[in-house]
Amino acid sequence: MPHDMVFITSVEHFSYLAIFFFALFSGYFIPIPEEIILLITGYMAWAHIIHFTPAIFVVILAFIIGDNILYKLTLKHNKHVEKLIHEVLSLKIVMRHRPFLEKHIGVTIFASRFIPFLRFAGPVFSGYVKANETTFMVFNTLAIVIYAPFVIWAGYFFNDYFGQIVLEIAKIKHVIFILIMITVGLIITRMIDNYFNKIDEVKE
Repeated sequence: MPHDMVFITSVEHFSYLAIFFFALFSGYFIPIPEEIILLITGYMAWAHIIHFTPAIFVVILAFIIGDNILYKLTLKHNKHVEKLIHEVLSLKIVMRHRPFLEKHIGVTIFASRFIPFLRFAGPVFSGYVKANETTFMVFNTLAIVIYAPFVIWAGYFFNDYFGQIVLEIAKIKHVIFILIMITVGLIITRMIDNYFNKIDEVKE
């Protein structure tokens, strides 16, 4: 049975618990990209299998918990995340611009959330470079709160094109969407970065 059908069948039987489980482990232990989970969630809300608002809250909670677990495991160099660490450090953008990404860790955390199929990039890189836990929590949560509802909304309102949207994600990875969200994110995160820098200056 295809992975997306397993998800739909599970939700039909276990509702929000299934959504939480799949959202928590998607991209890590469950071989389904989180973008697909979000789109299917929106589609199922449209089909009245689940309710739209509660589903959003469940997904956001699952993403926050999953990302923070991965961040802390990487921070402690847990052996179970060694493969993910290697994958992140071997990414071309990380290899070429690591000093910049580390210096502007807030922007890095926020922007990485909008890269399809690389959900683990932000938490792993943040943990590896030992980014401040508060900084990770703020920027990662902000990105999730923007990203998750938007993609669920896409699955809900564009239900007639659900199949085509899923296929396009696999093909072109929503490049335009990523660029738009990163631009918005840069503006927001720069403001938050300045705020944290001022706090650090006061402490020093």
